[in-house]
Amino acid sequence: MIILVLLVLLCGQASSDFAWSYKCGDKKVCQKVPVTDTNNVYIPLAKCRLTCNPGGTLWPYPTGSVRIGTSSVAVNVNSFKFQGFHTDRTRSAVEVFKGYFKNFPNSKAESQVTVVVQVSDENSELSMTTSESYRLFVQKHGAANILVQISALTFQGGRHGLETLSQLIQCEGSQCYMINDALINDEPKYPWRGVLLDTSRNFFTISSIKTIIDGLSASKLNTFHWHITDTHSFPYFSKRRPKMTTWGAYSPEKVYTEDQIKDVVQYADVRGVRVVPELDAPAHSGNGYQWGEEEGLGKLVVCDNRDPWEKYCVEPPCGQMNLANPNLYDVVEDIYRDMLDSFTGTAFHIGGDEVNFNCWNTTKEVTDYMTKKGWPRNEHGFMELWKEYEATALARFKKANGGKLKDMILWTSHMTEPQFLHYLDPKVYTVQYWEHSTNKQLPAIINKGFKLIMSNYDDLYLDCGFGAWVGEGNNWCSPYKGWQKIYMNDPKKMLAKAGITDPNKLKQVVGAETAMWTEQAGDQNAITKIFPRTYALGERYWSDPATGWLDAEPRLVYFTSVMESQRGVYGNTMKPEWCVQSEGICILNNV
Repeated sequence: MIILVLLVLLCGQASSDFAWSYKCGDKKVCQKVPVTDTNNVYIPLAKCRLTCNPGGTLWPYPTGSVRIGTSSVAVNVNSFKFQGFHTDRTRSAVEVFKGYFKNFPNSKAESQVTVVVQVSDENSELSMTTSESYRLFVQKHGAANILVQISALTFQGGRHGLETLSQLIQCEGSQCYMINDALINDEPKYPWRGVLLDTSRNFFTISSIKTIIDGLSASKLNTFHWHITDTHSFPYFSKRRPKMTTWGAYSPEKVYTEDQIKDVVQYADVRGVRVVPELDAPAHSGNGYQWGEEEGLGKLVVCDNRDPWEKYCVEPPCGQMNLANPNLYDVVEDIYRDMLDSFTGTAFHIGGDEVNFNCWNTTKEVTDYMTKKGWPRNEHGFMELWKEYEATALARFKKANGGKLKDMILWTSHMTEPQFLHYLDPKVYTVQYWEHSTNKQLPAIINKGFKLIMSNYDDLYLDCGFGAWVGEGNNWCSPYKGWQKIYMNDPKKMLAKAGITDPNKLKQVVGAETAMWTEQAGDQNAITKIFPRTYALGERYWSDPATGWLDAEPRLVYFTSVMESQRGVYGNTMKPEWCVQSEGICILNNV
């Protein structure tokens, strides 16, 4: 009798507590059935999902060999024993893993679990060439023990192994269950996978930023691109140029300090995520720079807050750097120095999009400078002016960084049009591509040898499909980009349509980011716009699946529900909960 009660506690709850249960059907789908069909013992959906269709709880799906057994055991993660690592960094990653299950302190345990984490380089820095591969081996070790071995070349790979292990543990009620036999070899297909968050148009709290990083980490996305400044506001605190926030922040409270940024960078690092800062320039620079004249430095920007804005920028407020003012470069260099102090990592984004020639053409100081240089006031002349800025700013960055460059990233722009690409060095710059997927710039950039990060707006802009904010109707990049469209964002197919099939050229695409521009997003709604759509990007650029979104949907729906219920990342709810519990039914029958 005691043994029977124990089995009920470990495997489920008595039939009198609930009328329904779950069992694995013929199509390897968990079916909701009367509890009488499971011997009057409630089998939780979490337990069924683990074993019914092995791998059904994994997101993104592994790229290498996958062997997952068909049995599970009850576990208590708080009692796991961890061995093998030597640094506080890996120890912190283990604590993050344990924190996933903090809401299940009383989970019963059938087995003692020992996790051995073996990482060759626990101090590895994430770059475009860093290995993120790992091997995860789970096996029964004796009658009541389970041994988990995670081996990786780098810290990032080891952390991904812990993330996959967390997905082989599913919880419901107060109880957690774990697969007791598995072997997974895995590594990403692309080294750059992430999201852009714009914190200039609307300010975001550090708490919200950390929640976004939690979602990235869970889906093995490794890049948080922080678009921290723009014409609207300058919330980044520069210790060398503190008046940037005095003039540029929305309020004294809406500022990111060096300590806060370092905290975010460290928080992201132990979760396998790099934080890449962007100082957008020479356009998208306005509020924050107006103090130059009172300090005797002259105008640092022009066209700032000028109206009618349509003549001088793509959206209000306007602002563009005053490239005729040599003092500008001292200010930019100081901001670079401060950002290099705050942000670690191997990459830096220098912006570079949406320069408005009419802004400069209607500014006498700029046109006089161009005349002095012998540059005409036409497209060629303004491109020469812009080229001078890029060369000088790059030299100042290199000086600020001790004579070295990082992976320098810039947006597609007029300068990445085929006729001007020779202004840029493909050995220096990686191009972030935001144009339409059919734009002529795409094949031209690849053929010139540049590495490419995809953010094509027709698939990956998360702000699209909402009402206009400077008029009526829908916004400029409508319609809404559903997760299915993001999941099918395959750069190989885009390049093939442009006539590029050479495998070596296809490798120049290093990854992708979704882009959360925040004209209409803030703390209260941005996370629902980012997730689960950015989860979809996670699998596309980790796994590069040959199958389509329909095959992935059941895993994504379940993964999203777990992220909400267990990790507190409340993305946009994908389906009624009934559909989560009734896999494969909530889909059009002719899809």
